[in-house]
Amino acid sequence: LSKYGSTSVLATGADFTAFHLALTYVGATPVQATVVGRSVGSIVAFLLHRSWVFKSSEKRNGNILMVKYVMGIFIGMGMNVAGVWLLNGFADLAPWPARVVAACVVWLFGFLFNKKIVFG
Repeated sequence: LSKYGSTSVLATGADFTAFHLALTYVGATPVQATVVGRSVGSIVAFLLHRSWVFKSSEKRNGNILMVKYVMGIFIGMGMNVAGVWLLNGFADLAPWPARVVAACVVWLFGFLFNKKIVFG
């Protein structure tokens, strides 16, 4: 779990940087910026998870891992987007707090999904 947490910090950094750039400089909505950030963070996370966190997965077919991982990404992205949409659009929470709350809630799902389904 500590390795997963460490990679999560790096992936979340990439995610939130892309979120900020899309929101601030591209003019994306909070939901669009969430999709951009989550996409960038997911690529960073997959590379780190496969090479460091879940090392035994290196022996497996990379295409199968990728399909499972992408499936988890889409589920997690849907959960993140729904969270930001609800918190920002309906609860009137500012984009950043909405994004952080959604990311924290979805983090545990991501760990369990990756451990049990993707790399397990």
